[in-house]
Amino acid sequence: MIYDIFRMIEFDGIVIFMFIILSLMRIYSDNMPVKKAVAYISVSMALYFILQYGTYALPFFSQPHHYWYNMVLLIGIPMITSAIFLKGYNIGKFLYTLFFVAFIQLYKVVWGALYSAENSMSRGQYEFFDILSFLLLIVLLYAFYINLRKSIPQVSSRIIRQVLLLTYFPISLLLYYAIDLLDIPAFDEYRDSIMALIILPALPILYSLFATTIYSYEEQRKLDRALTETKAQVHRYRYSLEIDERIKKERHELKNNYLYIQTLLNEKKYDELNKYLTDSIGEKLDNLSDISTGNTMIDYIINRKISEARKQHIKIYTEITLPASILVDDESFCTIFLNLFNNAMEACQKVESPDIHILLKVVQNYLCCEIKNKADLDEINSNPDLSTTKEDSENHGLGLKIVRETVESSDGIFQTLVEGNYFVGKFMLPVTI
Repeated sequence: MIYDIFRMIEFDGIVIFMFIILSLMRIYSDNMPVKKAVAYISVSMALYFILQYGTYALPFFSQPHHYWYNMVLLIGIPMITSAIFLKGYNIGKFLYTLFFVAFIQLYKVVWGALYSAENSMSRGQYEFFDILSFLLLIVLLYAFYINLRKSIPQVSSRIIRQVLLLTYFPISLLLYYAIDLLDIPAFDEYRDSIMALIILPALPILYSLFATTIYSYEEQRKLDRALTETKAQVHRYRYSLEIDERIKKERHELKNNYLYIQTLLNEKKYDELNKYLTDSIGEKLDNLSDISTGNTMIDYIINRKISEARKQHIKIYTEITLPASILVDDESFCTIFLNLFNNAMEACQKVESPDIHILLKVVQNYLCCEIKNKADLDEINSNPDLSTTKEDSENHGLGLKIVRETVESSDGIFQTLVEGNYFVGKFMLPVTI
């Protein structure tokens, strides 16, 4: 009796439909407001019940519905309601829905032997295996959802070519089995040939997707290697902090000693030695940067890079106003600052009278940093993506990629723009004051 009701109301179809709309909601709008979630589920289920069961009251609708009709409902309703109620890329929702339906169709093919043996089995045996196949399908659909829930939201129109390639196999497979249900004699005769024609185009498509995956893996590997090298540089700077602290304590004393010695030498008229002291030691002292924000690591990195830039005859202008009690992720800041500043120094080698401007301040619990360098506008216009022009391109040109990845992992904001003849890199990192 219960099984008869199960089959009569097509309970398995209701559960599968609810599964797809709920999984789409969990993937694209897991934290959506309760009212909006209830509206999404209610509208989806209402459309399904009306189009699935309300049509039985119409004399021109076949009972039960044709395969094509059920497939259109299973794909069309989730696509419409998810586009209206759920955020995210519609192309990704379509791809998920399409693979979801294709997965169900293939699963039914696996159990085709059971359905064809219905008349040769006892009623109890058939009911048991039918319910078992349904429960197993739900388990497999959940595994399908778990496997795709993190990757599918990233599918956007920017990779439309790859998406179209991905849709070939499920669409062709669904069409194949839909035509199979029409009982066309010619189709039965050439079934294997038709399946071969479907599989043949899939082979180069699979290779293309495989090659794209390998390329992405290699790009990520190079990025990880460059990021590791940057982090290693940060750690080396950390080990140098103790020495730098001692140098800071001696700096003011060195300046006072220098002034005192210079006065004595001037009184003795040791002109040659005085000239040496002025031109040599004096110049070195003038090149010493004295940025002091209260954050030891930030001070060290900025002073170190400013000193390197001045040795390359690059003028440095700073506007730094940070509270002494600021707490920021030192490693993230140093990784971002080092890559942007190194890019700025490299760009300055290609222009006359190079200079770099550094702005550092806190705005609404964000550490805001701006690094602006004079740049070759012709090069920027011809290379808007700022790809490396070095011969060893495999190991260069990763600076901005590292910056974007580090900013994103730190819940920050990053922006690049051109102002006049200057290239500007800006980033914001959350801080605690």
